[in-house]
Amino acid sequence: MSWLDKIPQKIKRAVGSVQKRNVPEGLWHKCDACQTVLYRTDLDANLEVCPQCGHHHRLGARARLDVLLDAEGRVEIGADVTPVDALKFKDSKTYAERMKTAQRDVKEKDALIVMR
Repeated sequence: MSWLDKIPQKIKRAVGSVQKRNVPEGLWHKCDACQTVLYRTDLDANLEVCPQCGHHHRLGARARLDVLLDAEGRVEIGADVTPVDALKFKDSKTYAERMKTAQRDVKEKDALIVMR
């Protein structure tokens, strides 16, 4: 018999009635350099730079373009271009499978984003 089976029913009901708090995922971010837990909106407002130690976290291509270019006047060039497997590359996975996985993970069609 397990020691958990010996716990009185009142305690089981009291412990079982405690509900998990509903905290949204991605609300906090831990700095890679100083291990400080940072509020996500503060980190976004500071352009992914830790206010405690100054460590620069990864900033995606779209976010970097949002910082550098005005939203009104920019036009993406070559957005409809898709990568092709001209060499018919084969490995443990096909090139097409690798591209689908990378596009799903990054949420972009290609590695290069060109705007003017």
